[in-house]
Amino acid sequence: MNINTFHIKKQARARKSKKEYESRPLGSAIKFKRVSMKMTLEEGSEGICSVSYLSKLENNLIEPSNQFIDSLLERFGLEDMYEESNENYEKDLGTISNHFITGTVPNEEYIHPYLIKGDYQSLLIQMGYYTLKKNSEEAMKSFYDLKMYIPHLNDEEFALFMILINIQLFQENRHSEAFDLLLLAPKFDKLQDHTVLILLKWRLLNAFRMHRISEVLNHYTLYVNKVVDIELYELLQEIRNEYVKFEAYFKHPTDLEKTLSKMYSLSQEDYDYALAKSMFHHQKYSESIILGKTYYKKKSQWLILYLMALDYEKRHDEIIKVINNQDELKEICNTSKILIAHLKYKYGSDKGQLLNYLRREILGIKHLTDEYHVLDYLMVDAQRLFSSHQHYKEAVQVTTHYLPKLKTLKRSDLSDIQKD
Repeated sequence: MNINTFHIKKQARARKSKKEYESRPLGSAIKFKRVSMKMTLEEGSEGICSVSYLSKLENNLIEPSNQFIDSLLERFGLEDMYEESNENYEKDLGTISNHFITGTVPNEEYIHPYLIKGDYQSLLIQMGYYTLKKNSEEAMKSFYDLKMYIPHLNDEEFALFMILINIQLFQENRHSEAFDLLLLAPKFDKLQDHTVLILLKWRLLNAFRMHRISEVLNHYTLYVNKVVDIELYELLQEIRNEYVKFEAYFKHPTDLEKTLSKMYSLSQEDYDYALAKSMFHHQKYSESIILGKTYYKKKSQWLILYLMALDYEKRHDEIIKVINNQDELKEICNTSKILIAHLKYKYGSDKGQLLNYLRREILGIKHLTDEYHVLDYLMVDAQRLFSSHQHYKEAVQVTTHYLPKLKTLKRSDLSDIQKD
């Protein structure tokens, strides 16, 4: 999925330097329709207003003038699509946010009015709706049309937009990029409580995956307190489940079991995964494998843990069996694809093919994954593979290449801590 975060950041900076004049999205509706009709500014403004006026109107730099509105709406066929009031939109925007909190999806009637309009507000509603429906393809269609309007979004709209982009990046395991975009959202005191709650949740979810301890220490308790204040205890259960999986990286299995035994709402699978993860990181690979046998075909997080544990235990035949029967795997994320490819080269290629792979993919400029424990595994394993073939210089290059990336994922500095 092609999401250029550099472009988004550039547009976000432009947003900070612009003044917001319009109280309704007329300019963006005209711009969207003009571009879709493949009309130039000159063609769109001809006989109605100046090119300069239309350009400023489309970019929200001036308040719409009644002198030209009717003619412009007629030219672009927007007479019946545009509503004077923003009340329904503000209400529906809040509805989208509430659905993200509760994890539910609005009914289809909700989206219908926004499918026939051509302004940035409608695009934002559509993107939110399709993200809730887990229809990434449709959500990204709205994103590609919407991204040009980033400078014109108000604080609530901009925060929601960043949350929606974060969700797409999170699904691709691009956690550092997702986290950095969330840091660009407006300060918490400028946002409604439900928006703050969603931002905190996704910042924490990304931080858990990157092992960014500073973020967890600074915002986990804040999020928990906010959830308790509004009595949304199901959210408390969800974040505690994720937190204990994060904690499994550090806690000894014996200590973790004591914690897990007190979490009565934890599913058996989440219980087993946290325990298997703790066992893995404390080098109890065989125990981790036993737990993983039940789940690795169902979930990517289990598949990743299972394959790495098999490799550390040198159970190569079982690894090859899993790789050769990928049709049995119900879920394969980007990170698990990277791991499978690595193991294929490790156990299914000759020396030349393996070394070419290591140089091209491991030492190449291509970004691999933001899953901390997988990146750490790839670094250590690639170093061993180079060394086993007496390529010691490249073995050192692996460490030099990956240690800064691992430190960046975990970094603890002021840039992580938004003064909310």
